[in-house]
Amino acid sequence: MKKQLKRNVSAAVLAVLFLILAGCKASRQESSRAAKSETGTIDRLVIGTTTDLEAPSRSVYNFDVFSGTLMQMAPVWMDEFGEFHPLLTEYEMVNPGVWRFKVIEGMAWHDGQPLTAEDIKFTIEYGALQSTGKPQTTYSALNIIDEKTIEMVLNVPNVRHLSGLTTLRILPKHIFETVEVMADASEAQHTVGCGPYKFVSFDHAAGTVEFAANENYPRGSPRVKTIVFRIFGSPDTLHMALKNGEIDIIYAYANGIGVAAAADLAAYDTIKLKAVKDTSNTAVFVFNNNRFPGNDINIRKAVAYAIDYDKFRELFGSEYSTPSTEGFLPAGSLGYVDTPQLKRDLEKSKAFLAAFLAAFRAEAGAADTNGDGIVEYQGKALSITLDMRNDLPVYQRYGELLKANLAEAGIDLILKPEDVPTFRTITEQTHTHEAMISKFTAYGMGMQAGMGSAYLDGNNPSLAQGQIMDPAYGAIVSRLKSAVNLEEYTAAAGDCQRYYAETMPAIALFWDSYIQAYKAELDGFVVDGTFGLLNMQTWYSITK
Repeated sequence: MKKQLKRNVSAAVLAVLFLILAGCKASRQESSRAAKSETGTIDRLVIGTTTDLEAPSRSVYNFDVFSGTLMQMAPVWMDEFGEFHPLLTEYEMVNPGVWRFKVIEGMAWHDGQPLTAEDIKFTIEYGALQSTGKPQTTYSALNIIDEKTIEMVLNVPNVRHLSGLTTLRILPKHIFETVEVMADASEAQHTVGCGPYKFVSFDHAAGTVEFAANENYPRGSPRVKTIVFRIFGSPDTLHMALKNGEIDIIYAYANGIGVAAAADLAAYDTIKLKAVKDTSNTAVFVFNNNRFPGNDINIRKAVAYAIDYDKFRELFGSEYSTPSTEGFLPAGSLGYVDTPQLKRDLEKSKAFLAAFLAAFRAEAGAADTNGDGIVEYQGKALSITLDMRNDLPVYQRYGELLKANLAEAGIDLILKPEDVPTFRTITEQTHTHEAMISKFTAYGMGMQAGMGSAYLDGNNPSLAQGQIMDPAYGAIVSRLKSAVNLEEYTAAAGDCQRYYAETMPAIALFWDSYIQAYKAELDGFVVDGTFGLLNMQTWYSITK
């Protein structure tokens, strides 16, 4: 199966919802800092966010998110329908195990140096050393064909190889080859990009990051001349800034505004809301399947049937939210199959808990001896500790509802909010958690073998929050990785979802669209399957 350069490969058929919510209850005077020039371009666009930024560094995740929409280029991009397109490179699938990429003519670093195939090879090798301390293991060979062309030979053939390249932001070899530890590079080194925007400044005190149009970009200068990210301390102040016309767009990577905020902002005729179908797993309860109590299938099922999914959608979902299923994979994803809808059934939940207790009652003395509704196991209340990030208040609210739900079934849920670095260390590195609540992005769900395996497969060197060590699951993941065509992949994908439905290693609480908010005078957004409304294509189509 061979693919020609510049043509698009279909990796998935994703259902994307573009619904414009019109609000005309109240009109507000706008005091915009964005101005349209006489040539039809936009002089300045201010993007509001609550995403904090420590420094403009490629080793800082949030800067990578900001710059990935403006100045740091990946080989390809994916649209809202799951179709891949050239971004930094044209590409060709020689066969599922061999892929060729050619740097688009005229691509150069912002310091004037040409961008070459060596930069791509260096990025892959350097990135692996920085993240794992070991050489990369994805490719058996990275062959430089000529100055602009690289051939990637995979250790395991992968018809979905492009899905892992939408966030592979290429590094300038001539800058980083002398930098042993990436985080130690200077700001000047970190901010040399190759995209349609150049880094201008970062003001930590003011909470602003500024970028300017790259007049020498091969596609030409983008329509917006200056883009400023403005960081707010809370969603309330962020939303007020949009109401007052101080910012033009609200942005959060793989996320949107809350339901209550959307209802409030819809009342302003100066603001437009757009609902974009989200193929992320909006909210997930993930067990550590390699540690008690998550390693017991009866407890996992007792939890799954105790949860009030309708209440989750009522309290936290938008009007576009949909029920989740036992198969865990969001509807519209590649290989999706129908599995039973997740529904609350307290009697079934208690039956599974009873099955767990029956297996241990004689030796451990499990019972509800004090009549508080929570069963005891090994002399104390049967509990699950739920780790969650403390920077997003909605996770605390998820946890409170889950705690109430599980208590009705006889399980005590202990909520454990943590700062983001601690949360990530516990859930992604040491794996000492019992369970966690989070959101799995669309990109993350498709990483590695896809099907959420990057998050759930305990054999992964990173992430692997679900810690599934079951050989049966490992065999399915191997089939996903080794599929030589989409037919083989989708067959394995169906088996993977059926495995999730049978064993409940993780629970999708609900699925939803995410709502984007921006000034009504703006139009022409392109939806990127990874970054949403802010992406390299939008900057050439946006109008005002």
